[in-house]
Amino acid sequence: MGRRGKASIVHQTKTAINAIDRIGESKKEAREAGDVGIHSIKQKKETMSAAQNFAKWVREHHWVKSLYQLKESHYRAYIANMQERGLSNGHIRNVETALRHLQKGMEKRAEKFGKEPVSFCAPWRIVQEADKPKDRSYTQKEYEQIARALPPHSHDAVMLSRELGLRVREACNVRVEHFTSRDDGGLKLSIERGAGITKGGRFREVPVPAHVEKEVHRMMEGKKPDDSLVSVKPDTVRRAVNRAAKDEGIKQLGRGMHGFRHLYARDRVSELLEQRGVREQGSQLLERMFENMDQGRYVDYGIHGKEELFAELKAVVDRVHSELGHGSDRWDLARIYIRR
Repeated sequence: MGRRGKASIVHQTKTAINAIDRIGESKKEAREAGDVGIHSIKQKKETMSAAQNFAKWVREHHWVKSLYQLKESHYRAYIANMQERGLSNGHIRNVETALRHLQKGMEKRAEKFGKEPVSFCAPWRIVQEADKPKDRSYTQKEYEQIARALPPHSHDAVMLSRELGLRVREACNVRVEHFTSRDDGGLKLSIERGAGITKGGRFREVPVPAHVEKEVHRMMEGKKPDDSLVSVKPDTVRRAVNRAAKDEGIKQLGRGMHGFRHLYARDRVSELLEQRGVREQGSQLLERMFENMDQGRYVDYGIHGKEELFAELKAVVDRVHSELGHGSDRWDLARIYIRR
């Protein structure tokens, strides 16, 4: 860092990526510490390759000799070049992810050496997948109508999705041993090792709402710790939900099982904002932040004087993302899951 411009841009890229190498470290602890990093050899290899290809390109086409000369215009030009070459949206989005990791590594290096960080990535992803997540939230009334038309086991899986934010596969695989007591005497879902259960094997901790604790205890009754709470396959639940929605005259509009997670997310954000006493102000600021995103601005653009409320709002949104099995700072997903 003290030799800016002397090391080759490709070597600088390698150093920056190494700065966020968290292979072998706990994802849970890193997430709790807000320390974004790379946790697998495969991810590091792919990130390094994509980042170094970018570095070579800007050196050749824009005469950039140091990472610390990068600007957002370079980022946008590289994405445009890949689009012109006909590369798939999925591939380009993976490259965008790699460049965001590169920027995070540069920030870590800047912090280490007491330098000003350099930001070159666009505020939000330029490329959107054709099949990107859509607003698929059911209303509470629709949930109740569908739930009462479901057979018992599918009903239980849907309840776990709506009340705990679980994906259908997670609802069908979660086991008795994953439910433990909270310090306040309530019940919580706590999955330390999620391989084969949660998406990406991610850690998950979600409080069980008091109004469904009795139902969860019923589902655990007479079962061993390693038994699943529900005895049904994900596809069976999906088909049951489709039939129930049709029988109740509810148009699914592609919402499927995921619509229950969206409903959970929206209600959970409102609940946590209410607990902090900032529900109305928080909801208003949240919408303003989404409007910033609509206009391609940074999410916190123009919030001067509301930094404390923004910090509370971010803590709430990150917590709900964690409960859903998402990463932190996913405002792109928040706009889809939470926006009303």
